[in-house]
Amino acid sequence: MKVSKIRDGLWRWEVPHPAGRGRAVASVYAEFDEAVVLIDPLVPADPAEQERFLRALDRDVWRLARPVLVLVGSVDHGRSADAVAERYRAAGRESRVVGDAAIRDRVSCVLHATFEEITLPAGLHALPIPGMSPGERAFVLDPWRTAVFADAVIGAGEGRVRVLHERVFRPAIRGIALARPEILLTSHGEPVLSGGTAALEQALGE
Repeated sequence: MKVSKIRDGLWRWEVPHPAGRGRAVASVYAEFDEAVVLIDPLVPADPAEQERFLRALDRDVWRLARPVLVLVGSVDHGRSADAVAERYRAAGRESRVVGDAAIRDRVSCVLHATFEEITLPAGLHALPIPGMSPGERAFVLDPWRTAVFADAVIGAGEGRVRVLHERVFRPAIRGIALARPEILLTSHGEPVLSGGTAALEQALGE
């Protein structure tokens, strides 16, 4: 497992792909005033790493004393959403898993609500990416000028990203670029920690 502090209150962690495909997948932790937000969380499979990870997460959740909001970015990203949410619900902390209405009966976790049914914390936006995986959403995190992607945008290394080829969702990616993100956190591939808008615009022009 690799854990990286991106900014104060914003972390990204990587663990091996659960299907053993030889690549890492990433999740995001963000501290908003209204909630601790976890995007596409995946708990490490290794027991020792899992224990260390959960203890560290517990410390932050109880230190902040805020609800836990688990966001699912696509139908394939149920990952450890149930396990994380139930851990805190069982301990008496308000905790919900939220995803797109289109995946409610298809995702591998239980959605407690959909994006259409709740108000997200101020400064957090869940933007549809039509034409990719069912229920695909990108998340814009205003306090950090950050965009978080599930599958539509992947890290290409050296400060670059690649937008997958389906033309139907390119307008949605252009809309995210208009938010002028500085940081791009991708589920797959290397993140972009500066110059995120330029990286998106370059990828869209390729």
